Amino acid sequence: MDKDERLLALMEKGMLLHAKGDLENSSKALDEARNLSDQLYTVSASKKAEKTLLNDNFDVFYGEIYERSMLHFYLSLNAILSYQKTKSREDLFRARAEVLAWDSFLATIKEERLGKSVYKNDLLLKIYGAKIHEMIETREDRQIALQLYKDARDVLFKNYNTYPTFNLNYKTFKEDFSKLANLTTTEVKKKYIVESDLQKNIQEYLTDNIERLSKKESKKLLKDIKTPVTLILEKGIIAEKVADKSFYNLEFLSKEPLVALFVADVLGLMPTPNSYNPGGAFLGIGVASAALKFVGVGFELPKIVNTNHPQEQILVVFDKNNKEVLRKNVPLVNPMGDIAEEAVYESSAWTYTRVGFRLAAKHATAIAASYATYKALGGGRKGENNFLAKNAAVIQYIGAAKFIEESEKADTRYWSTLPNEIRLIDLNLIPGFYHFEISISPTEKVSLGDVEIIASDSPILVNMRKN
Repeated sequence: MDKDERLLALMEKGMLLHAKGDLENSSKALDEARNLSDQLYTVSASKKAEKTLLNDNFDVFYGEIYERSMLHFYLSLNAILSYQKTKSREDLFRARAEVLAWDSFLATIKEERLGKSVYKNDLLLKIYGAKIHEMIETREDRQIALQLYKDARDVLFKNYNTYPTFNLNYKTFKEDFSKLANLTTTEVKKKYIVESDLQKNIQEYLTDNIERLSKKESKKLLKDIKTPVTLILEKGIIAEKVADKSFYNLEFLSKEPLVALFVADVLGLMPTPNSYNPGGAFLGIGVASAALKFVGVGFELPKIVNTNHPQEQILVVFDKNNKEVLRKNVPLVNPMGDIAEEAVYESSAWTYTRVGFRLAAKHATAIAASYATYKALGGGRKGENNFLAKNAAVIQYIGAAKFIEESEKADTRYWSTLPNEIRLIDLNLIPGFYHFEISISPTEKVSLGDVEIIASDSPILVNMRKN
C-alpha cells in the first residue's frame, strides 16, 4: 500500500474507532495519520520545488487543510473523553496540548494565505479550545478561554461570512474580500453581510460565554447541584468529492489556421460555449468567449457539491419520566460541508491553469502527430485517400487522447467519514438519566439516545454522532 493510500486508510480507521468508542486505538491511528500527512506534505512541497511533479492534478495525497485540521480536533476530543473515563490528568493535558498544536498548525496556514478568502482559520478550534481550557480550571486557562471566545467572534466575522450557511450575501463578501480590510466593521456589515439565523445563534452563544467568563469568579453555591455539560454533536456525512469536467482552450491553434481547421473538422474537438467552466460556477473568469474563438480540450478537476445544507436545530431534553426539562437552539460551530466545498473549489481553481497548460501541450503533440499522418496519407484531397487519411488521423488521435485522459484524472480522494456539520451546546442539568432529541421541524425529530449525567462541579463533555 502506498503511503498516501495508507494515510486515507488511517483517517477512516481512526474515525470509525472513534465512533465505536475505542478511543485509544482511534488516537493511535489518527496520530500516525497526522505524522504521515506532515511527511507527505514535505515530499510534495519538495517535488514542486524541484518541478518533478508531472501531474499536480493528482498530487501526493496529504489531505486538504481542513482534513489535517480535523486530525487535531479528533485527537484532542479522544483525549478529553478518555480523561472523563480515567480521570488521568495526563489525558486532560494531552487534550490541551493537541489544541495548542492545532492552533500552531493553523497559524502557519494563516500566514501563507493572508489576504485571501480561503480556509485559514477554524471556528471549531476557538470554541472547542475554549472549552478544553475551561476544563483545566486554572485562572490562567480561564482567561485563555475568554480570549478564545473573543477570537471566535472575530473569526466568525472575518472568515466564516464566506459561507452560505452563515451569510446570505456570501458571494459578494468573497468577491470583494481583498477590499474589506480598508472598510470599517459597520461598513462591511451593512454592505456585505446578511446574517442567517444560524449565524445569529452562534453570535448569541459566543456573547453568553464571553459575559459569563468576564464576570468575577465565584465559588459554586452548595444549593446549586446542577452539572455544567457541553454537548458536541457530529451530524451527517460529508459530501462526496467527484470529478468535474472543465475545458482549456488551445489558443496556439489560432496561429495555425490549417491545423485549426483540421482539428475542428477532422478531429471534432470544438466544445460547446457553455462547457467552459473551470473550477465550477464560482471562478467567474472570462473564458466563455474563448470557447467561441478557439478549439478546446476537456479534463477533470475535483469538486464537492454540498447539497445537505444545515438548518436550525433545537435540542429537547427529557428526564427519566419522559418529561421535557429543557429546549434550546443548538449552535452550528463547523459547517464542514461548506468548508470542504469551498476548499476543494479553491484547489481546483489554483491548479486549473497549470493542469490546462500541461494538457494543452500534450494534446498539441498528439495533434501534430495525427496531422502529419493525415497529410502523409493524402488528407485534404478528394477521393478515397482523404477518407483513409481522416480515419487514420482520428484513430491515432483517439488513442493518444485516451492516454492523456488517463494521465490527467482528477484526484477525488478524501476523508469520507467526516461529519457534515459539528454543533456545540452548553447545558446545566441535575445529575440523573436523560433522553436527548433533536427537533428540526414540528414533524421531523431525531433521537440522540439516553445520557447519564453525573454530579460534577467541573464541566463535562458529552460527544454524540447521528447520521
